[in-house]
Amino acid sequence: MIRLVGFFEPLMRAYVDMDYLNEHPIILSGEKYQQNNGRIPPSSYQEEIKQTIDASK
Repeated sequence: MIRLVGFFEPLMRAYVDMDYLNEHPIILSGEKYQQNNGRIPPSSYQEEIKQTIDASK
């Protein structure tokens, strides 16, 4: 049914294209990134939120 609606509604078409993400969970570990770019130092949520707010001022 959603596939049929997707012919007329672009948002539903995109949903059909991305529906596989709901069927099979994806685990992002960052392992490939670290192999290519090195380890990323962890940061706290509080510090990142503060930096984001400061940058938006």
